[in-house]
Amino acid sequence: MPGVSVRGLSYEERRQLAVNLTRVLSLYRSILDAYIIEFFTDNLWGTLPCSWQEALDGLTPPQLATLLLEVPREGEVVRYRSVWPLTLLALKSTARALAFTRMPGFQTPSEFLENPSQSSRLTAPFRKHVRPKKQHEIRRLGELVKKLSDVTACTQVVDVGSGQGHLSRFMSLGLGLKVKSIEGDQRLVGRAQHLDRELLQTLEKGDQRNPQVRAARTAARGAGSPAAPGCGCPRSPAGPGEPGGGFLQPDSAAGPAGGDTDSAGPAALHPGAGLPC
Repeated sequence: MPGVSVRGLSYEERRQLAVNLTRVLSLYRSILDAYIIEFFTDNLWGTLPCSWQEALDGLTPPQLATLLLEVPREGEVVRYRSVWPLTLLALKSTARALAFTRMPGFQTPSEFLENPSQSSRLTAPFRKHVRPKKQHEIRRLGELVKKLSDVTACTQVVDVGSGQGHLSRFMSLGLGLKVKSIEGDQRLVGRAQHLDRELLQTLEKGDQRNPQVRAARTAARGAGSPAAPGCGCPRSPAGPGEPGGGFLQPDSAAGPAGGDTDSAGPAALHPGAGLPC
């Protein structure tokens, strides 16, 4: 299915596309917002126009998919067993005209050129247990939050719905931010606490293998300025035309997080503490 690609579209063309999409989605919201089970529990079939019911009744799922979704090959003619109402044909044509293309129109990000499963701009401790898509997301979002915090002099970041804590962990131990994590699912909190402990152990082992990092952290503590957790993480290599990774270096000043225990993400919350949803 070809579909629409926003690449190359002007601002006005994108605005008009958004208007058209909104109009169609609003018109058919009762169908689009429904769950499959509601087809049976809420009698969604009965809400369709009678002419649609007559045209679609008795079709098998493969037949329905072919008539609604398939694009006929050159010279091929799609045959309907009955005359479809113009409103249904119009919906089919409109959906095809406004659907986004499924064909990739972009190059592989530079961070995944060497290994499609491991971001080269995220150090190994933060890649563990994280899928490639999520690696890309937490790096980009984390670095954006870091920049905004620096510009606005923000001293506290709150991650609502933190899940397993991948983003919180990266912002805190990777970027030196002071982070509060909120998650209402106790299973995810438990998983986040486990991953917190695992990452802290990994970073501690890295300190032991790198005396310079350990000495810098000890000196910072002695001077009364707590070092940010994970300050020994190496800077991730930047891809072509991209900014640096932003990890704290051994000789870098600690960020707003300092040594605050809250910066450890979900694991910093007491097991018995109430977790607001």
